[in-house]
Amino acid sequence: KRDRMKEVCSNCHTPDYVTGFYKQYDDLVVLFNEKFAKPGTAIMKSLRDQKLLTPPEFDEDVEWTWYLLWHHEGRRARMGASMMGPDYPHWHGMFEVAERWYRHFIPEVRAILDAAERDGKKSQADAVRVVGDEIMARPEQKWVAESAAEGGK
Repeated sequence: KRDRMKEVCSNCHTPDYVTGFYKQYDDLVVLFNEKFAKPGTAIMKSLRDQKLLTPPEFDEDVEWTWYLLWHHEGRRARMGASMMGPDYPHWHGMFEVAERWYRHFIPEVRAILDAAERDGKKSQADAVRVVGDEIMARPEQKWVAESAAEGGK
């Protein structure tokens, strides 16, 4: 299907333009998947596996936050990039993905883990914390800890 789409693009655009577009598009999808989608999925799976979320879906804030981050903002970023709408991949996409990840999702996960520890579920909280700490230690996430160590400057 991509080859057919490239043929359509080539009716109006040069080969370098078409190649550049798909490179940018693919890179945005990889960025979203590797920095947010796969790590977030791992954290949510770990929360569920450790029974730190209730069985009904969408009865906890973190479930709504995750859905909005993954589907709403993430979809806008990916679809915006595919349609070459610069505001959508950035401001209405990846900016909002990152804002929801760093300012909502990660703090909500940490609050769940803190509450689990207070409720005597330290081993379950520790199991999820290992997953989250590994994710937040990755090079693309490490700036958060470095920024906090510098006092948020």
